[in-house]
Amino acid sequence: MNIGIFTYGTRGDVQPYIALALGLMARGHCVTIAAPENFADLIDGFGIPFHPLYGNAEEGMNSPEGQIVLQSENTIKLMKYFFKVLREAKIPLRKSCLEGFDKADFIIANLATLQITSAIAEKQNKKIALTYFMPPVVTTAEFPLADFDFFNFPWYNKLTYKLAHKFYWQFVKEETNEFRQELGLPILKESLVSYLGRQNLLDLYCLSPTLIPRPKDWGENQKITGFLTVPEHYRANHPPDEISPVLSNWLAAGEKPIYMGFGSNGIGNTEKFVSILTDVLAKTNERILFCTGWSLFDNMPVHENLFVTKYVNHEVILPKCKGGVFHGGAGTLAAMLRNNLPVIIISFYTDQPTWGKIVERKQLGVHIPVKKLNSVKLLAALKYVQGDEVKGNVVKIGEQIRSENGLENAVSEIEKYFNLASDGSPSRTQIF
Repeated sequence: MNIGIFTYGTRGDVQPYIALALGLMARGHCVTIAAPENFADLIDGFGIPFHPLYGNAEEGMNSPEGQIVLQSENTIKLMKYFFKVLREAKIPLRKSCLEGFDKADFIIANLATLQITSAIAEKQNKKIALTYFMPPVVTTAEFPLADFDFFNFPWYNKLTYKLAHKFYWQFVKEETNEFRQELGLPILKESLVSYLGRQNLLDLYCLSPTLIPRPKDWGENQKITGFLTVPEHYRANHPPDEISPVLSNWLAAGEKPIYMGFGSNGIGNTEKFVSILTDVLAKTNERILFCTGWSLFDNMPVHENLFVTKYVNHEVILPKCKGGVFHGGAGTLAAMLRNNLPVIIISFYTDQPTWGKIVERKQLGVHIPVKKLNSVKLLAALKYVQGDEVKGNVVKIGEQIRSENGLENAVSEIEKYFNLASDGSPSRTQIF
């Protein structure tokens, strides 16, 4: 049987699904990843069937309007802009999702696609599993929703999730019901979150239980698996690309560098970052490997201790680094900790501040919200994370994360939920 994975957003919303697809394919399942069209080369490069969804998140980030929003460094404005982009693309995006559903019998979806994928799955009577790479949004009395962690007691904790679910519903209510009507489905008079919650769909949080333990009051359908990594068999048969000779020579010319990069996060205020970077290079002997990612830098300083590139392969590069400065995306955090690197998280929006708080709480590094970032704070953070205590904590956590078998756990839960045999066909008891 065919499994369709539907995701939308930046590279951080796509990369973990590559690992998941490879894990499922190794078990004999046919898998297609449906993602924004600009990720075709990335997914094709792993030999995974690809279905393009309408839109290009990088173009949206780097548009004049996107740059203005990024420069504001305002979380609410960024979220509103993201949903605005989705709304403007809704007609062709829905069409491309419908076409993708024709290629799949079972559906795995992320939160950004939920208002579309949940409706199509209901209309076509296809089973759907929900997957997340962010801190939980499932109600629990054990801890509050990440953005509301001002207090921690049971009734307050539950209330924070209720408020967040209501807030999310206000963003997607109109379009969700509009599309449901187009498909001939009844409109929802309750929130999409509560409606889907009553269906006991698989809620799979692909993050580390070492960082966020599974609450005891969750339902059986709500799981925490561990971070997803490309399976060993794939890595053994597909060695990563070699480092370019220029970068290899730079790495060999001195001590291990600090990795600094913000991936597909997009930096609007590049002048601020350039000024801070220039100050760090002037006041320390730190070597910095800076990855620009989606950000548009045109005025980077020239310095023997600085190497600038667009992207690097984390699997190859991170073992050659001594620390990481990045936006706090879950996938990059997982890669850093697996390689025993202390981290400095410069958070921008969504789940990034939460990962920053977790890192600080567990003494694995430092969290600096982007609006508060300056060279003084970054210099102090660089000194702190290279202390023995932080390094020791990171080594312990890294060992635990490497032993969690997140991919195997996720594949197992998906197979059980879809009731699939290892050859990809439904078991005899499966009913559709």
